[in-house]
Amino acid sequence: MKKEIYLEKDYNKIKRGYDIQKVSSKINILNSFTKNGLIIGHWNLSKSIKSIKAKKSLAIVTGFSLSGKLHLGNKLTIDVANSISKQGAKLFIPISDTEAILTRKNPKSIKTDFNDLLNDLVRIGVGTRQTEIYLHSNNRKVQYLLLKFLKNLKISDFKQIYGGGINLPTIFAISNMMADIFYPLENGYKQVVVVLGIDEIKHAQLIKLLSKRLRITEPSFLFTKILNGLKNTKMSKSKIKENILISDKPAVAKNKLIKNSLKRKFKDVSDEPAYQIAKWQLNISEDKLDKLSKDLNHDEFIKYVANKLEEYFKNGFK
Repeated sequence: MKKEIYLEKDYNKIKRGYDIQKVSSKINILNSFTKNGLIIGHWNLSKSIKSIKAKKSLAIVTGFSLSGKLHLGNKLTIDVANSISKQGAKLFIPISDTEAILTRKNPKSIKTDFNDLLNDLVRIGVGTRQTEIYLHSNNRKVQYLLLKFLKNLKISDFKQIYGGGINLPTIFAISNMMADIFYPLENGYKQVVVVLGIDEIKHAQLIKLLSKRLRITEPSFLFTKILNGLKNTKMSKSKIKENILISDKPAVAKNKLIKNSLKRKFKDVSDEPAYQIAKWQLNISEDKLDKLSKDLNHDEFIKYVANKLEEYFKNGFK
């Protein structure tokens, strides 16, 4: 379910269409993300969260392609996953060099790009000593699982979920991603929670299918909303001009938001990247944002958020 831009009005339809459940207010560790509207909902979450305090019981997985530097849109899923891990779960962050090579572009230097991603993760508060961060191509267990899954999946399974136009490189890349999801189970963890953007929900459907076919413990899924890009699509690592990068200097982040946001105006202010950043990253309440958007004109509102964003970068994303 890939879209260029995700509007706030789209999410209720998506929730109904995919039977996404509301996150209970009793799950305190997610309250800040449900309150600010970042988390859309879940599949099968409640059982997994109950096991969070048990030793080597719960694993959290969220990962990325090695197709570019991390941006604020990537940070959304990391924030959610990192928050859960701080309560006792083990965080796994697979980095897919195989996907980048198969479906996007060949990284000029895998080692350099990987180190850049590690630096970005440290910048936003991921404890690299407590987190397992790895490259697909370097993880033998993941490669073994990949072969096992390819043996048990049919091309028709992929076509049923992704459509008839799917090609072999994409099938291989998706299968590698599925191996990442089940990798913690191979390491003795009892439950897995996957944190991913709603644009990746078809991957979750395929994982559920595979779980039933192989009688493997079915993961739980937490779905987040998508941060719209600065031009005409969502934020994507492969589209540098549409992004605000984690590695950007504070003034650069500010100027990117101002320069691009002043050139267009959404019908609903809640769909503005500036509004989304303010709400999901800067933790400015919806009530305050709605008041500001009424009291200030469009340009003034964008500049207000951009100044706050600059401070956020200067303060180490705090």
